[in-house]
Amino acid sequence: MKVGGWVARTLDPPARRPQKSPMLIYKILRGPEWETLRAEGRTDGAPVDVADGFIHLSTADQAAGTAAKHFAGEDGLMLAAVDTDTLGEALRWERSRGGALFPHLYRALTLADLAWIVPLPLADGAHRFPECVAGHVDPARAQFDRFKAMERDRPVEMLNLVRLRETAAYPADHALAVAGLSGAEAYARYGAETAPILDRLGITILWRGGFEGVLIGPPNEHWDHLFIARYPTAHAFLEMVTDPAYRTAVVHRQAAVSTSRLIRCRPAEAGGRFG
Repeated sequence: MKVGGWVARTLDPPARRPQKSPMLIYKILRGPEWETLRAEGRTDGAPVDVADGFIHLSTADQAAGTAAKHFAGEDGLMLAAVDTDTLGEALRWERSRGGALFPHLYRALTLADLAWIVPLPLADGAHRFPECVAGHVDPARAQFDRFKAMERDRPVEMLNLVRLRETAAYPADHALAVAGLSGAEAYARYGAETAPILDRLGITILWRGGFEGVLIGPPNEHWDHLFIARYPTAHAFLEMVTDPAYRTAVVHRQAAVSTSRLIRCRPAEAGGRFG
């Protein structure tokens, strides 16, 4: 992929993981900083980086918060992915926003450090991160509003495609934050804690399958869970997601999932042919 005259090295970044090496961390660059990096092969970062004596970076889980806090409403940004293996002892993990550990680079950022760099567009007031960074874990507000505006008094079937993290990423203040659970273990907790809610609301799993491979589509795509859930009405779905017990349990899903698809479908009669 060409970005601003420089060829970004593309790769399939791993699912979001806790701070262990090797991993990718991220730097949001304004236009002048990117131009300096591209032209000179190095940058000391933004004025705040120069003033603090280190370059501020973020993990995948922190990047959206960094954009919202420090780059709100700014367009023309670039998102650079940096492989921690290239940084050596110049990379330090230090407490910053909310007491969380953030990656700080105590030297200039160089082109050689970058795994890839892509534009970070602004759309509807929010920055659109690549899926490999942000994933699709919870519905965006506009998507949820569209769902609520649709007919609610008939059965709804939801196609679920779920990709799990290698290691669950719980909020820092959660009791399981340092438990070292895998994404699969966290998702299993989500399933166990929500099962009584599904039973009470008459929600069933119509079909479940095991992923084997992609014949048409991105060759590096994979899913850990594929299933279709049937809700007696859309009201049942909305009752599920607003149930206090569900709100407590969903943190396991948020910790477990790297990215996902949740597609609303209208039940239709099956047949013996395509189309």
